This record gives sequence, structure tokens and C-alpha cells, in this order.
Amino acid sequence: MADNCQIGVRYCGGCNPRYDRVALVKRLSSFFPETEFVTAQAGVKYPAVLVVCGCPTRCANTSDLAVPAGRLIYLSGWEELLPVREKLSQALKGQEARSLSHQEVLGILPHREPMLFIDTVSRLVPGEEAVASFRARLELPCFAGHFPDAPVLPGIYTIEAAAQAADILMMTTGRYGGKLPLFMGVREANFRRKILPGDTLEIHVSLLEEKTERGLAVCRGQVFVDGTLAADLEVRLAFR
Repeated sequence: MADNCQIGVRYCGGCNPRYDRVALVKRLSSFFPETEFVTAQAGVKYPAVLVVCGCPTRCANTSDLAVPAGRLIYLSGWEELLPVREKLSQALKGQEARSLSHQEVLGILPHREPMLFIDTVSRLVPGEEAVASFRARLELPCFAGHFPDAPVLPGIYTIEAAAQAADILMMTTGRYGGKLPLFMGVREANFRRKILPGDTLEIHVSLLEEKTERGLAVCRGQVFVDGTLAADLEVRLAFR
């Protein structure tokens, strides 16, 4: 079982409650007597977060959660009790993950200085989720001009760091090893705090969609600094 025996729970606004959501969560918790079901807090890491919805619109905000998209488990009614129980069981068992040194990162990514924005990877489940880090060193050329008297990491660099973490996520699956990762686009990018010289970016990425036959992938990225969400986005990648 995972070290953190807590499942985060987040409810939607309850605009159209068609069932007793609290009662259903209580029933689910009875299947996991050694696990605590707690209110999901922003930036806190959980094995999974249970997103409890009152209707099919899924209006609950999840952008501030430090949980990969694959471990956001949606619950919309009593008919989903058993499937959700199985998903939670899998999440609590944990996943076999590995880490990557900087030298191993260089062996996967074709990027090099000054356009390499991944230092190491602390957690990697190929094709599912990864956590990478990058220190925004003062010597980065961008800080000299952005801005001379008040240096801030440009948002496009944050996006690029997330894209490179997603490259590693997909290129370690075996399907895209040795291919050239191409950045095809970004959507729903939100920047929530400034990233300053000396800050370390903790970059969480997870796979949302993939079209294997076309070599395309969409990944969700969340960038944290000191445990606070600094940016969240989705990137589209192609491997050629």
C-alpha cells in the first residue's frame, strides 16, 4: 500500500445533486478501513483524489491539485460504486516507478543548453505520469532581458519545461524512443505566480490522450514552486 494512506475528496458545487454524495463516499470509505478520506487540499500529494460530482458536467475545480490526471477518479452516482472501488484499490497499491539522473535525462531528450529545462526526474511511470525538476538559475540568458531590474522566468519557458517533462514521459514507453519530439501546441495555460531566479520547478505531467498510429499525445502539466501551484496547462506533442 502507498505510504500516504489518505484519499483526497473534492466535491463539486452541488448545483444538481441527484444522490447523497456524502453517504456514497462514506460507503466507499468502509471498503478501506486503513485509509483516511480527507478534503483534498491544493498542492498536497495523494495516491488519488476522488472527485464527487452531482451531475455529468464535472464542474469541480481540480486545477490546483498535485495529482496526475490519471489518478483523478470521478464519481457520479451509486452505479459507479464498484468500479470506483477498484480504481481506488489500484491507486493505493501504488505503481512501480523509477527516477532518472541528469545524465539519463540527457540520454532521452535531444535538447541541450541553453534550451534544456529538465535537471532530474524523481518519479517516472512511462506513459502514465512523471515528476521532474528544473532549477531556474540566475545565469539563464532570459533573465538578462526579462526583466533587467526584476527578473522573472518567461511563461513560455515554463511551458517548455512541462513539454520536455512530457517528452520524457512518452519517450520512455518504447514507442517513441529515439524519435524527435515536436511541440505542437498548448491549451488552457494558466500562470498563477511568478517564478524567480533560484526557484526550483517541480513539474508533474500525466498522459491525457494518445493517438499511437499518428505519434501524437496530449499531456497535462502542473508546475509547483515550494509546494504552490505556479502554472497548469495541457501540451500537444508529436514524435517523428
